Amino acid sequence: MSPPPPIGKAAPPVAAGTAAPFRFGELTIGSMRRGMQIGRYVWGIDCAPPYDDVYWTSGVNMRRGSTFDERFAEVMTAAGFDVVGRPGGPDNPDGNRSRARFTVQGDLRDVQLELCHRTNWLTGSSKGSSGTGSVKVEWTVYDARGDGLVHRLVTTGATAQERGVPQGETLLVEEAFAAAVEALAADAGFRALLSGGALPSPAARPSTAFPVAAPAGSGPISLTPNASPAAAPSAPVAAPAQASRLLLRGGAGSGRIASARIPVDRSHGLVIGETDVAGQVQAVLLAPLSGSDPTVTVRPARGVELTGWVIGRDAASGLALVRVPARLPALSLRTATLRVSEPVRAVIGGRSKEIAGIVGGLPADEARGGTLIQADLGSADLFTAVTESGDPLLDGSGALAGVAPAAGRSPVTPAGLVEFLALGPLLDRLGVDAVVAVQPPAPSKPGKPRRNSPPDPLWEDEAPDGELLDGDIAPPT
Repeated sequence: MSPPPPIGKAAPPVAAGTAAPFRFGELTIGSMRRGMQIGRYVWGIDCAPPYDDVYWTSGVNMRRGSTFDERFAEVMTAAGFDVVGRPGGPDNPDGNRSRARFTVQGDLRDVQLELCHRTNWLTGSSKGSSGTGSVKVEWTVYDARGDGLVHRLVTTGATAQERGVPQGETLLVEEAFAAAVEALAADAGFRALLSGGALPSPAARPSTAFPVAAPAGSGPISLTPNASPAAAPSAPVAAPAQASRLLLRGGAGSGRIASARIPVDRSHGLVIGETDVAGQVQAVLLAPLSGSDPTVTVRPARGVELTGWVIGRDAASGLALVRVPARLPALSLRTATLRVSEPVRAVIGGRSKEIAGIVGGLPADEARGGTLIQADLGSADLFTAVTESGDPLLDGSGALAGVAPAAGRSPVTPAGLVEFLALGPLLDRLGVDAVVAVQPPAPSKPGKPRRNSPPDPLWEDEAPDGELLDGDIAPPT
């Protein structure tokens, strides 16, 4: 068997009363795929056969009777942190959680076990399993006040069990999880965040996120990171700051409002693109959400419920970004600034009918920190239509250019105009970079093409210079 893993030195506990209270959300196992190899039973003088590989099933047995919540509270309390709702603490575990300033969520990413069947050589009865084990956990810390994700890191934990015990593989996973919690408690960024200070700069922060790519069944994950060359040039400070922003791929114009408008909890959200998470493509929604829950329920189809992760919130507008583990049809995005008198279309109140109009004004909104789009939708439809939070505003090509805010109508808005938030500044406040926001092609010229007709000259396909004249487009009413 492999030698016992090194025992990490526990970090000194923080002073009592200096850390903000937080609660442990849960340990999710959705990243573990059924059928992946997580370990093996090894040969040894004291290890009885069979020497089989161990595979991950559904994780039901690990969920049943597990003590992950208790171990998390035990380790964090020993480190001096204030864990809300822990067993034996001042809070009711199932009661009020308003005292928590942050929510810590764990995601089990990898398990590696080397196990030994222990038997009694006289009677032949089983004495359980022993061995070594290691886990890798991705931690996400959310602000309970609605500011979204504030910290993320990956820690590893390893442990060894010399004697055989019943359900030894479960014991190894739980003990390795406790070691990963100790690494989280020792993280400088986590301590600075809970102490009320700012996160240390990425260059000075001691990283506990080790990108380990160990093959399945190869033994426990090493806790020692690869030493970087001393003469390596230091990266600029601005580069790590951009890494925390979400890289979003916008739609290519194939998404429609009817298919891109999806129920999210008690409201509806718009699919605005997709992003890569651990090599998997996941959809990103823009939805009006209240509260501070890190997860929401998304219903992309009848009878289908998915768990969406809130990855960003904009307190000024009441809108949030939700990441969903699915590929959904997305709208094309218009992050560029609109022009006054440019044609737009609005879909109000979830109706499939589009109301045509033009841009009446583009005033700056200091309260919401962005630009407002004041759309003139025509008096005939204005009296019977009331905007809801998150209602889309499309430009002339059908790209999403703005959304309706959660707040009511501003008293300074001229009569007959409807307010929308410009999409570009809103995504920038949410920390989104639309890296491939493909704009749909310009609409083709009217008329049915004739067979064997010569192609149109290139100069006719180019955009005209200067502003469009009023007679070039049809009026909206």
